[in-house]
Amino acid sequence: MLKVEQPVLKKIAGAGIYGALQLKSTLSEIFHENTKLYPLSARAYTQNVAQLGKSAMVKLLMANPFKVYSLMDQAELEPPGEPNELEKLIEARRSVRSYSGEAVTRQELSRLLLNTYGRIGPKRNYRPVASGGALYPLELYVVPVNVEGLERGWVYHYNADRHALDIVRREDRWEEFRHLVWLADMEDVEKISMVVVVTAVFARCTMKYQDRGYRLVLIEAGEVGHNLALLASSLGLGSCLLGGFLDDALSRLLDIDGVDEAPLLPIVVGRPSATNIGGDGVEHAQQGGGGGGGAAQGNGAGDGNGAARGDR
Repeated sequence: MLKVEQPVLKKIAGAGIYGALQLKSTLSEIFHENTKLYPLSARAYTQNVAQLGKSAMVKLLMANPFKVYSLMDQAELEPPGEPNELEKLIEARRSVRSYSGEAVTRQELSRLLLNTYGRIGPKRNYRPVASGGALYPLELYVVPVNVEGLERGWVYHYNADRHALDIVRREDRWEEFRHLVWLADMEDVEKISMVVVVTAVFARCTMKYQDRGYRLVLIEAGEVGHNLALLASSLGLGSCLLGGFLDDALSRLLDIDGVDEAPLLPIVVGRPSATNIGGDGVEHAQQGGGGGGGAAQGNGAGDGNGAARGDR
C-alpha cells in the first residue's frame, strides 16, 4: 500500500494552516509531491539515470548543452577583454567533491549566511537576491560536521532577522542525515565542513502569485545556491549543490512538515583539498546506478540530479 505522509493528506483535504488558500494552488503542490524521492522511487530514478548515462546520444547531448542556429546570420560580439574580480571569481567556481577536513570558522559561516540570504544594507532592509514581490520564501538550515563553535550533527536554522542560529536539534543527527542526502560523490564525507539546506515556505509566494509563485520560489532557490557558491569561492572554500535526497525523511529531520515548508537544495561546504576535481555528469549517473556502499545508496537516496553533479 502506498504510504502518504499525514501533512500531505491534510493539505489535500484542505486542513492546512492556510485554510482555503491552498485549494487554489494544488497544481504546484501536486507537482512538488510527484517530484519527491522515497527509498523505492529513488532506486528506480537512479537506475534510469544510470541507463541514460550509457547512451551515446545522451553523452553527445550532455557534451553540447547549448542551442545553435546553424543556418542563421550572426552578429559578432566584441572580445570580452580582461576579466574583473567578479568575472575571475565566476570563472574559478567549481563544484568541489574533495575536502581537507579543516574547520570552517564561525566568521566564515557568518559571512556566508549573511551575504547569501541575510538582511543587508545600512538599514538591514535589503536581501542579497531578487525575490518576486520581495516575499523571500526561503529558509536556510545548517548541519555542521566541522565548524568552529558548532556541535557536530546538530540542526541549526539561520535566523535572518537576528543574524543568529536557532537550535532545532540538540543531538548529533549526522549519521542519520548522511543517509538521507546523496553524498556518495564526496571523496570523504567526514572531511566536509557542513551542509546548508535551502527550504521553501511556498505560501509566502503562492498566496499572492498562486501556482506561478512556485516558479518564483525555484528561481530564488537557484539565486541563493549560486550566491553561496560564489561566496564560498571568495573565502577560499568549496561547495557542491546536490539534487538527490529523500524529501520527507529530510523534512522530518529538519523538523518541518514537508508540505507548507519543504527542502529544495542541500549544499555541501568545506575547505577544498589540494586534489579536488570537478565532475562531468556522466560519471555521476554511472555511480548512482551502482547503488553500492556509501552515504545514501543503501536507501536509494541516490542521484544528484545529473545537472547538479555535472555542474563544473
